[in-house]
Amino acid sequence: MSNTVASFSGDTGYNLTSISKVEIPTVPKDALLIKGIAYAANPTDWKHLVYGLGPKGSRLGTDVAGVVEEVGSEVKGFEKGDIVSHFMHGNTNPDNGAFQEYLIANPATTIKYNKSGFKTEALPSGQTTPIGKIDTFEGAASVTLGLVTIGLSFSHHLKISSNKADNADKYILIWGGATATGFLAIQVAKLVYGLKVIATASKKHHECLKNIGADYLVDYNDKDAVDQIRAIGGSKINYGFDAVSNKDTFQSLYDATSETKDVRLDNLLFLSEKDINADPNRKVYIGETLAYVVTGENVNFGGHMVYSSPELIAAYTNFWTEILPPYIPQLVHSNLKVLTPGFESIDVAFSLLRENKVSGEKLVFRRE
Repeated sequence: MSNTVASFSGDTGYNLTSISKVEIPTVPKDALLIKGIAYAANPTDWKHLVYGLGPKGSRLGTDVAGVVEEVGSEVKGFEKGDIVSHFMHGNTNPDNGAFQEYLIANPATTIKYNKSGFKTEALPSGQTTPIGKIDTFEGAASVTLGLVTIGLSFSHHLKISSNKADNADKYILIWGGATATGFLAIQVAKLVYGLKVIATASKKHHECLKNIGADYLVDYNDKDAVDQIRAIGGSKINYGFDAVSNKDTFQSLYDATSETKDVRLDNLLFLSEKDINADPNRKVYIGETLAYVVTGENVNFGGHMVYSSPELIAAYTNFWTEILPPYIPQLVHSNLKVLTPGFESIDVAFSLLRENKVSGEKLVFRRE
């Protein structure tokens, strides 16, 4: 029995994917063997390839959902037949990638779902499936990278208390609430941590984001968006999470939280006070969240080193294994744009992401 895999063709145009057959990998004692059923495409996938972070032959993909085929001898909490989703650091070498028929998975970035009520049939391709419970393989594939990212950010960099009573009078500002990560961050901030949530998004997304937990919505296109946010949260915006992460959005996040003395900010592109117009008299903690480090990997990301640490792993692991699991049934996935089954849809997905033709939805597809 062979394993169908998708690898980087070496072409940085619009034909990034090469499909081949290889042997099914042997399961290490501390890992799982998963049979992939559905997959989600993320911007990090194509950027690794086009920006030279992954050589020719690198196995593609970061997000997958499927069924556990085999459990390593040292792994606890999983068994053959479990329905799971998994995030991995793909697109960098010939061994690791989520876009495979069979793949080795680290339990530290794997979510197990309740089989009761889980719908195993494929969602209709060629159309968009609306927001809903995470009870399909496509929905499960769409959330894991986002939840790992949020777990690392909220538990380690923002250091949000897991005691909801501590957060009753505190606000978090989420810039980019309609992004894939922002959509999940709103839910986690409200459901898991009990924070008051201010989110930015264009007006067309406001009703949807209120329905999933945002207390206040501000249109980032408004010239006075920062002033609106200050008027809402004042000195109680203790946390800021930039899900867009460019210099302009991070500047806005920084400015909007200026009335809070003790504030912690985080972003996903290694931005610091050196990248914005910062007040030298203001003391602000600024994190740099990169999901890949949660397994202990130190990552050289385009010349910028991002380090793991025992403290980081401990905070993230507590979130992943103790705090998050009870809330998984309450979370919802974003709109899912379901592509044609088959790994041929990988290049279609990458093209749509590269050309910024995706807004408020995740691109997902099945292997067959």
